[in-house]
This record gives sequence, structure tokens and C-alpha cells, in this order.
Amino acid sequence: MTKPSLTIAYSVLAEGLSRVVLPPARPDTEILMVVQGTGGVAPRRRDLRVIRLNSTGVAVSRNAAIREATGEVLVFGEEDVVWLVDGLDEILATFDDNPRLAVLLGRAQDETGALRKRYPAIREQATIWNSARVGTIELAVRTDPIRRANVWFDENFGAGTENFLGDEYIFVADANRAKLKCDYFPITFSQHPKDSSGTRFGTDADARARSRVFDRVFGRLAPVMRAALWLRNPARFGSFARGVRFVTGAFPR
Repeated sequence: MTKPSLTIAYSVLAEGLSRVVLPPARPDTEILMVVQGTGGVAPRRRDLRVIRLNSTGVAVSRNAAIREATGEVLVFGEEDVVWLVDGLDEILATFDDNPRLAVLLGRAQDETGALRKRYPAIREQATIWNSARVGTIELAVRTDPIRRANVWFDENFGAGTENFLGDEYIFVADANRAKLKCDYFPITFSQHPKDSSGTRFGTDADARARSRVFDRVFGRLAPVMRAALWLRNPARFGSFARGVRFVTGAFPR
């Protein structure tokens, strides 16, 4: 069997299976449905494989996708993601044109067709300094070098855990540490509704999770980097006391 060019992996809770809208079948594309929880009926298509996990946390699901994907390139989705076919084609062409590229950061739009955030207009290297806002549906990876370098999503972070954000940024940071080539390209290839856990500030839970992401990425430099973020826009944390807790990492238990 010919190896597919692309694997589209969905991380789905069992109760969300009925909400998945699959893209049209393509001969070069494999669909991987990673389902957490029991029940639900997965779609039946010849290009689709289902993996059931007795676990929680979206990072666990995404790591299963990395292990199981047979496509050269892998993208990550969930039940409310719509894939833009022209954008996926451009992603595959970009990997073909850049054989050392391991991690590609692209763009996503919302349900109105507007870009979900401000993105650079031109290609640039993706590093720990400019990738903190990356979302999973903006990521595409070349599976072989990722697996060889032993780069995985940190399962202590992401939706379904106490540290419910930042798993994508940590993944890019770890890929950089592994000396893999990571670049941003202004390619829009996915669509997702506006609301997201990664776009909310102003609660202790959010500040605590963000503080821990900085610990994971920057280590001993984390307090300095958190202070720089807070000073740039202190109002985003909702209160002075919460901002101080974010900077120091000292949260009540």
C-alpha cells in the first residue's frame, strides 16, 4: 500500500463523534480518529481508522496520532474544525519544497472567514520567542523526524488537564531544542469557531496554567519572562494581585 501524503488526526471525546464533519475523501489522505471515552459511533469510511483510548487529555490523544499516523505529514483537529482543502494542498507542497522542514506553523480562520489572530505576513523561523500563541490547528508536522527526535506533546498540559493550555507552544519549544527545523508560513488551512481556551485571561486558573507553561519552556528564566509579559499588558490578568502571582508562580493551593 502506498504511504499517504497526509494524515488528518482528530482528537475527539466519544460524545463528540456525531459532530465531526469529515473532509472529502482523497487518495493521498488518511483520516485518523483518536477517541477518548466509551460509546459514540465513529463515521465509517475506507480512508478512516479509529483508535480508542482509555485516557483523558488532548495531548495524550495527539501523541497517539503521532505514533499511529502513516502519512508523511500530520495535522491535528477536533470535532469543530473544518479543513480548507486548498490550504492543505499548499501545506503538502511546502513540505515537498523544504525537505528539512519538520514543524510548520500556519494560520487558521474563524467561521466568518476572518483570520483568528494577527499573523506575520511572510515566512519566518518559528522559535520560543514568537510561537507562544500557536494553536494545534495551526500546526503541521513531518512525522518521521518528529518521531526520530522523540518530540511529543507534554501530557501535563493542554485541554483535559489542570494546565489546560500551552501544549502546542511547549511542543514547538521542544522541537527547537531538538534542533528540528521549525518555520511559520502564511498559509491558512483550517477553520475553527472564535471561542477557545487559549484566548481567555482574567482567572486564577488561567494565570496558573500560563505560569507553569513559562516554567516548562524557560526554566530558571521563567520569572523574568513572565514579568516581561505582565508589564507589557498588566490589565489582561484582571487584577494586580493575580499578575503578581503569575510572575512569581506562587498560587494558593
